[in-house]
Amino acid sequence: MSSSSSTSAPRSSRTSSPASSGAGCHENATPRDEPMNTSDTTHPGDPWAGTELPRHIVRDAAGAPVLTHALSTREGRPWADLAWRIPHVDATHCADVLLAALRGWALSTDDEALAGALIARGARVVRHAHSYSRDLRAAPAPVAWSTPETPGGYQLTAVNRSAEALAPLLLKAYPPGHPDHSGWTPEEARNEVARILAGELLGPLLPCSGLALEGDTVVGACLVTLREGSPPHGGPWVIEVYRNPAPRYAGLGAALLRRALWLSTQAELPALSLVVSDGNPARRVYERLGFQHVGSSRTLELPT
Repeated sequence: MSSSSSTSAPRSSRTSSPASSGAGCHENATPRDEPMNTSDTTHPGDPWAGTELPRHIVRDAAGAPVLTHALSTREGRPWADLAWRIPHVDATHCADVLLAALRGWALSTDDEALAGALIARGARVVRHAHSYSRDLRAAPAPVAWSTPETPGGYQLTAVNRSAEALAPLLLKAYPPGHPDHSGWTPEEARNEVARILAGELLGPLLPCSGLALEGDTVVGACLVTLREGSPPHGGPWVIEVYRNPAPRYAGLGAALLRRALWLSTQAELPALSLVVSDGNPARRVYERLGFQHVGSSRTLELPT
């Protein structure tokens, strides 16, 4: 199983300020990216305007707006997440502007025409992902999920282990050929998990997070953070859910998610959300657990 941090994000992401990410205004004669003022009226219909995430706007050399996005960072590079093309802006023109204004950035969008235009100009697809969310106010977790059954009777606990204990399992869960294989070294995986546990990736770790233990060995993990913004693209967020890939551990990911959904319901959290890579069979598990599909997008790396 795998989950991740954004509409079309890698399995984790980092929020940042424009100053820390290298974003900012270019010369007036060039395309530029800039923070959007609350009085800006050039983006009617922006579907992400209600996410409570600060929006940025990209303008072409003439000063006309072509795209809005939420500014984050991805693996050290600026990231235009939840990117939305301004109505009536031609996709090819928008792509040309972005390649000048956001050179070397990552960008996530559900706009197939824009993604195609960027790919034709050398952008590389990093991930094709689907967003899911369960509204816990409309569909609270049932009482039976307060003590979910696990295959083999493995123990479900709070997160009480270090990154050193969780990282080896993360690498084992996503071997080469898996849709979410990262290519991380053991040290990179440890750093990734350490940052999640420290609340440095997508917000603080929530108490509904959990581990599955076989004796003293971690065989499954569900890590939930409080992401900036509101559901379904913010709020309580399953940044990672994974297990030992051996067949006898099948069902552990679902058990950990049932526990997380029950604890989230008891804590009166509004929803639990996640993303899953295209082609990952865990998608069917999320659907069986009541997660509703709320969007699809691609994350691209723009050429330098």
